[in-house]
Amino acid sequence: MKIKEINLLRKIDRSSYKEFIGYAGNCTANRVYPTSIAVGIQDGEIYADDNGCVLFWHYCGFGHISGNVSVQVLEEIYQRFLTADTERRFVLITDSEFVSDHYSGREMLRSDKRIEYSYVGMPEDPPRLDDRYVVERITKDNIGCVRGRITPSFSWEDSGHFLRDGSGFIARSKEDGSFAAVAFSSAVSPDEVDIGVETAEVHRRHGLASYLAYRMIEEVLRQGKRPVWAHAETNAGSRKTALSVGFIPCRTNTVIRKKE
Repeated sequence: MKIKEINLLRKIDRSSYKEFIGYAGNCTANRVYPTSIAVGIQDGEIYADDNGCVLFWHYCGFGHISGNVSVQVLEEIYQRFLTADTERRFVLITDSEFVSDHYSGREMLRSDKRIEYSYVGMPEDPPRLDDRYVVERITKDNIGCVRGRITPSFSWEDSGHFLRDGSGFIARSKEDGSFAAVAFSSAVSPDEVDIGVETAEVHRRHGLASYLAYRMIEEVLRQGKRPVWAHAETNAGSRKTALSVGFIPCRTNTVIRKKE
């Protein structure tokens, strides 16, 4: 039997995105991503129904729901985004038990946990740079050497947008100049910056993630914004880095995605 398609969500024209800033701010699960879309800093799409439910779909694939969420809308999201072949991935992040319970047990979906952090202040003994490395601010001249999965290309449509509205630092080996690690603004809103970090495998266990995260925190605070951090529950390395630079866990979110 063919499942009846539900079409409650309409795609919002980009010229109207700012009308949804309030909804983005109510996405308590890592709201910096939906807010970055609504204010026009980063790329993404917004969908809304006529009953006050809004779906934000960030360029990186993160999806967030805000407002008056109904079972019918959740079913539409299941059909159109979670299980369909979309042009980019769709990963729903939520701290709502109503949402996570609705999708619980679905054969085509998998659920994981994501830990979100609050920044409480740098420890008395901040991380120090290993003297085998040199750190540079990311510019148009060196962004091309950044390698890995969690890099500016993960959440920014192109390097031009990142260099205009984002910021970051890279570490290179003094020995051969090779890329070693990066920390950057993965998501940017008017009051928050989510920090992304990646270290090349051959350069791990030298404290680069902590040192670059520390530099990014300094940069975010200089901008008058709050640093934000989040990671998959199973990512012990990211947890260690977060704790080393002054973050503490504040919320556990549910991540729902299509099974691979």
